[in-house]
Amino acid sequence: MRLGGEKKGNITASFGNDLVSQGYTSIPNLVLKYYSKIGVTDSEMMLIIQLLRLKSFDNKPFPSLDQLAECMTGDSFKLKSDLAGLIEKEIISVCYYYDEETGDVMSTYSLEPLFEKISEFWACEKVKGLQQMKKALKEKELKETRSSTTIAKTEYAKVCKTFEKEFGRPMSPMELEQIGTWLEDFHGSSELILEALKRAVFMGKHNFKYIDSILLEWQKNNLKTVRAVLEYENNFRQRQASKGKRGKQGEAEQKAKDKFRLLYL
Repeated sequence: MRLGGEKKGNITASFGNDLVSQGYTSIPNLVLKYYSKIGVTDSEMMLIIQLLRLKSFDNKPFPSLDQLAECMTGDSFKLKSDLAGLIEKEIISVCYYYDEETGDVMSTYSLEPLFEKISEFWACEKVKGLQQMKKALKEKELKETRSSTTIAKTEYAKVCKTFEKEFGRPMSPMELEQIGTWLEDFHGSSELILEALKRAVFMGKHNFKYIDSILLEWQKNNLKTVRAVLEYENNFRQRQASKGKRGKQGEAEQKAKDKFRLLYL
């Protein structure tokens, strides 16, 4: 089957060639996203797209109404109304430029006002987003602070109650203040404080000075958990045992030397 002397396959190939060779009209996604927000209607947006195409591809920076009508579906009255509306809303403007080839001053439709309005709206959206993010972060921080305060109060109450139980009496104001200081030193954790209390009770030392000396020693050695304390003490005992063993070996060796020396006296 032939269409106008051309094979259908050739026409399709020719169309495909023109589809690629005649290029594309690129529309920034931000323009498509925000045009309705700045008061541009759908028909006005299509007119803007055609103005871009005619300027970039057909080299018609200031097309006539008839030229625009050829690629638009609306009547000339609607087209004229949309064009006037875009100029009135300062979405597009008419500018002039010097044509070096002809030496004439030419008119052109400029889309700079459109991009300026889009950039302003984008900036407002960014500022709004940053403000919302700051508000959310502040609320989160406040919530975490309240949560930390609640946990700290709970830990403080637990430690005071345990001390009163082990000491068999209420805590004095100074003792309550000391417990608060210990909790601050150990970043709100009561684990080591209660461990020190347990050791003091086991040794029959029901006084804060003894407990404080234990905690100071642990702080000095950067021990932050009961497990770390136990490992440290185990390693210390092993070192002491090894040192004692080497001492006994040294004594035995010295005795052997003395005995050997006596044989020749």
